[in-house]
Amino acid sequence: MSCAPKRATELGARKLLPVFTRRTIVTRVNQERLKANAVEAAEQSARLTVPEICDPVALEKLLNAWPGERRIFFCDEGGDAKPLAQALREGGEGPCAILTGPEGGFDPEEREALRTHSFVTPVTLGPRILRADTAALAALTIWQSVRGDFV
Repeated sequence: MSCAPKRATELGARKLLPVFTRRTIVTRVNQERLKANAVEAAEQSARLTVPEICDPVALEKLLNAWPGERRIFFCDEGGDAKPLAQALREGGEGPCAILTGPEGGFDPEEREALRTHSFVTPVTLGPRILRADTAALAALTIWQSVRGDFV
């Protein structure tokens, strides 16, 4: 999560929620540093708001508590999903979330668990496997291109 929070702030994300998966390398998140980086990025980009920095959560706990009416676009490197831009155009309006994986991708059981939820839409960012930071920024850029600022 080195530069992604700063860049996500610059790109207009409203909330940043670190998710721990089986392949997540870090074991703790310095939320004060994330908040400071978000404030700095908001100031630099002339943004009037700072994204909410949420407490980290395990993927399973996130899925169990997720409100079913709010869509998650799951960036699945498996390659059998529709492009994110297409899914965003077809996915209706309203608040959504984008979930990108850790370095090394999601564990196969996690991918399966994600796909069982009706509020999860698997999407692809293209034919290349991207680094975690790059995937998050690519997804946010596609969002901005299709939908504009986050709601």
